[in-house]
Amino acid sequence: MTDFVERLVIKANFTSDDVDFVSMQRGWILKQVQKHEAGAYIDSWVTLDRETEIHQVDDRPIATRYFTLRGPGSAEVARHIREDCELWSAPEALEALNEASARGEKLVLVYAVALAATEEHGERITRTFQNIACDPDAAIRQSVIIATGYFPYPGLVDLVRQLRDGDPVDHVRKNAEILLNGLYG
Repeated sequence: MTDFVERLVIKANFTSDDVDFVSMQRGWILKQVQKHEAGAYIDSWVTLDRETEIHQVDDRPIATRYFTLRGPGSAEVARHIREDCELWSAPEALEALNEASARGEKLVLVYAVALAATEEHGERITRTFQNIACDPDAAIRQSVIIATGYFPYPGLVDLVRQLRDGDPVDHVRKNAEILLNGLYG
């Protein structure tokens, strides 16, 4: 279960400096810079009323940055972030993923899709990821497994089971098993 209210995925061209500018414009109070946690670096702020925490996660293992919001003012802060920042929506990231041809672009977009996803996008994401899971590149197939850890939608978990049971590459099968064990103990 997540400990945040909302997660918003930042597009790569919207830099950390841009986020710092938004934080100053919105009056967020900086609490911590570059806290290292599980390969990610986290900057955190709190709103002036100290009711809402904003975390910018620079998740380096997946080359993606995103916000997580906690607290009762999260909906309002999310609205401000959507106004001020360049973000991925799940439908937009899905469309870009379906058009992507370069390996690096596909990898980043798989994670953007999963991080921006909500339950309403689950079936569409599952269909797209089923196609991605057939990619001849093992890294692309593995990205589906990792992304499912961020959005464990039932159809995606079933897809990870299929990769565990039938992927031709040993490390892809093993990582699928690791994810499934993590989800279900």
